[in-house]
Amino acid sequence: MWGWLIGLFAFTWVLQLVLTRVQMKNYQKTLKEMSTRSSGFLGVGIHKQRIGVGSIVILVTDENGKVIDGQKMAGVTVFSRFAPFHTFNGLLVQEVKEMIHEHPLRVAIESSLEQINKQRKKTLVG
Repeated sequence: MWGWLIGLFAFTWVLQLVLTRVQMKNYQKTLKEMSTRSSGFLGVGIHKQRIGVGSIVILVTDENGKVIDGQKMAGVTVFSRFAPFHTFNGLLVQEVKEMIHEHPLRVAIESSLEQINKQRKKTLVG
């Protein structure tokens, strides 16, 4: 009896490791695809929760701060995958900030926009 339980535990642990690796490869592939733009800025926002739905939002803007592309992943399991997130395409970063107060991915979106703003400031200063 104990042998079966230990075997089942070991199997589920290895399965979780494999599926986590698959999800990380999906994340890296998506990030690489979105970072191939010749110019503009990329921001990745992550909202982790101990219990509940976590989310990742990747936004890309042009040099003027207008959102040109987005991807989102939200879920509780390692089966979550990125999906297109074009809700804010064509809007400026400041306009997006004003719209997201009640958005379910608000924390991840804000984090992504903060990264973009930091990059833009470095470019303007440098």
